[in-house]
Amino acid sequence: MARPDYFEQAPQSRFVTSDLGAFVVVNQSGDDDSEYNYGVVGESFQRDHLMALIRAHKAFETGEILATAVLEPEPTNPFDSTAVKVVIEGVQVGYIAKFDSAAVTKMIEKSGKKSYEVPAKIGFDAESPAPLIGVKIALTVE
Repeated sequence: MARPDYFEQAPQSRFVTSDLGAFVVVNQSGDDDSEYNYGVVGESFQRDHLMALIRAHKAFETGEILATAVLEPEPTNPFDSTAVKVVIEGVQVGYIAKFDSAAVTKMIEKSGKKSYEVPAKIGFDAESPAPLIGVKIALTVE
């Protein structure tokens, strides 16, 4: 069974590496919500953290939280030495997909920072007593 997506479908985007090695998102639509075009993975393992954020924001009725996500390389991850965890308000909410983690790690390293901040959106079905929760971020670094 496919996982329901509680976000409106984002337009197709493509990822490009610039001369500076930065991870760039090229948006092919003018939709306002299209900024949140990258689905974070592993959110189901962080459900307690996500529910705590929903409670803290008293967002049970709205179905979404807009926030800032911090992308942090996790070189000690036993499954992927280029893993990048996604943290919102000090709690981990997921990871960058493994097939993109090396490129995002490189982007963060080239920025000269230990982490990188991006806009984020937590979305869920406000009508469900036990909603599936998704996290999307905007990768708009040039």
